[in-house]
Amino acid sequence: MNFLFRVILNNDISFSRIEILGWTMIKKISKLFSDHSQITLIVSILLMIIFSPYYWDAPLANYFNFIFLSFILFSAILTLKKRSNLLKVIKRAGYFIIILTLIAAITDNSYVELVNRILFVLFFMLVAINLLIGIIRSNEVDTDVIFSAVAVYVLFGFCGAILAAVIMFFEPAAFSLNSTYSSQFHQFLYFSFVTITTTGYGDILPITPLARTQAIFLALFGQLYLTVIIGILIGKYLSGSGKV
Repeated sequence: MNFLFRVILNNDISFSRIEILGWTMIKKISKLFSDHSQITLIVSILLMIIFSPYYWDAPLANYFNFIFLSFILFSAILTLKKRSNLLKVIKRAGYFIIILTLIAAITDNSYVELVNRILFVLFFMLVAINLLIGIIRSNEVDTDVIFSAVAVYVLFGFCGAILAAVIMFFEPAAFSLNSTYSSQFHQFLYFSFVTITTTGYGDILPITPLARTQAIFLALFGQLYLTVIIGILIGKYLSGSGKV
């Protein structure tokens, strides 16, 4: 009986140690992501760009989509580091969108997905504005500022893809998409980033006025953002060097 008690006690201690070790690892990973939130956001979006064509036809495609989108959302939430009341509200909105993304994945309802996409765009725009404010208020050009600038650019490209999907919901003939290509959203990602970089291959075309308006604004943003942000970064770098 004593032997059995000792075995149970040892097992309880082992489980407790495993639990403590697990929580410690989670805290360390969370801190790592938080300390490098801009890089995490960039990587999470790039991962979805890379893998989305391969899981789109899979039986659990909605849940794969949820995992990638949640990772992107969580990374975006981590960039909201300051503790102002407004940012707290935006963070809560981000967590709400993660829950709504799960509901959209489970129900596979097109209207829930539409609302979810619109909230995605609004949330990411607020995150991008917050990052831009951080860049403008920074006193020197460090790695955080540089990665913030890159994150805003990648985030706007991602928002362009989501916005194209919203337009396509209301106007099914808005874009000339490849019908044999499995992932429609990956085509929107391709269109958005090709337009924002003004590469313009011409294989996916905006057809309707609303789609063409979006393409114009994406192209304008791509050119103006790079011009303005490079000017800001060089100005801050030179002013910082002058002080030294």
